[in-house]
Amino acid sequence: MCFSLPYTEATICEVLRLSSFAPLGVMHKALEDTTYNGFTIRKGTLIISNMYSAHHNPNHWEEPEMFNPQRFLSPTGEKLKNPLQYAPFSVGRRQCLGEKFAMDTLFLFVTSIFQHFKFSPYDMSQKLELEPPAGFLRIPKPFSVKISRRF
Repeated sequence: MCFSLPYTEATICEVLRLSSFAPLGVMHKALEDTTYNGFTIRKGTLIISNMYSAHHNPNHWEEPEMFNPQRFLSPTGEKLKNPLQYAPFSVGRRQCLGEKFAMDTLFLFVTSIFQHFKFSPYDMSQKLELEPPAGFLRIPKPFSVKISRRF
């Protein structure tokens, strides 16, 4: 049996876009001299894709700092094909080979967890810090949450 949960898929995509857990993609190396958008890139140059910038660029995303899963849905609520500016698993020939497996696993994990549990703030007065510390990976700061069974 196959279920269609486009809002769940869109929410996962938006979490990956907004978090940009790996803000800089995997390094690539130019194998030959080339020109891209008027820039000359010499053979041997190391190239690093700035995924954080791509995922937070206001030229491509309306209100990029806001959490909005609707940006991945059509007006009728169907999941849209991901835009070119969305690449949480990097880009090019060296992008993550496990992307499909990771997305399937995330979908199963998220749907299963939210099917069986309710999540609420542990302390309503505690302010949630959304900006992660600087580093190679964007890891959230610790926070407390109350988890209770749905049934």
